[in-house]
Amino acid sequence: MTSIIKEFDTLAAPLAQSRVSIRRATAEDIVAVYPPEYANAADQLADRSTCERIRQANRDNIWTIVRRSNQQILGFYAMVMLSEAGQSALLMGRFAAHDPAMAHIAADGAPVAAIYKWGVHAPGIAAGGIPLVAARLQMPGYRQANLYGTGTTIGGRRIMVAQGFVPRNDPRTPGLFEYRRLANRSQSAASAPGLSQSTEGGSNA
Repeated sequence: MTSIIKEFDTLAAPLAQSRVSIRRATAEDIVAVYPPEYANAADQLADRSTCERIRQANRDNIWTIVRRSNQQILGFYAMVMLSEAGQSALLMGRFAAHDPAMAHIAADGAPVAAIYKWGVHAPGIAAGGIPLVAARLQMPGYRQANLYGTGTTIGGRRIMVAQGFVPRNDPRTPGLFEYRRLANRSQSAASAPGLSQSTEGGSNA
């Protein structure tokens, strides 16, 4: 069966969005959504104190998905907004995903060079929150920041591929996927020599 590839930047609003919304995570949300089993895998996954540190570094890093009717927490979408140093470290295989260095995180209001998809838990109707996050990432300051992630499970990787992420195939970053933003692809096409010549020719006609 052939998989249908979508674009993360243009994810359609599903019916579930009438039942869910997203909000910037609070310290209380971190406690509520942090899976207890993660505490036994601190060498591979971020511990709760690290999650809180990342949340405080940039309030757009972690979003909580809630039911509209009663604000019940249904899931979360966690990212790390990367500084230029963070993007460089990521692409060179020196980014500590389970415990990011503060220098690698773009603070609130600072330029964001790239966005690392840190962790997503959106079962059932909570999946309706993913396009809401995608819409937030279309805002100025974010829409040209390429997205990266590893997809820690087979299902996670399958979802990333279905949303337009492709493997980087770089030995320095095994398992890393990249999503090149539509805004960046449009800019590349507009600056291509062949297109520039064609445009100039058309304007002279």
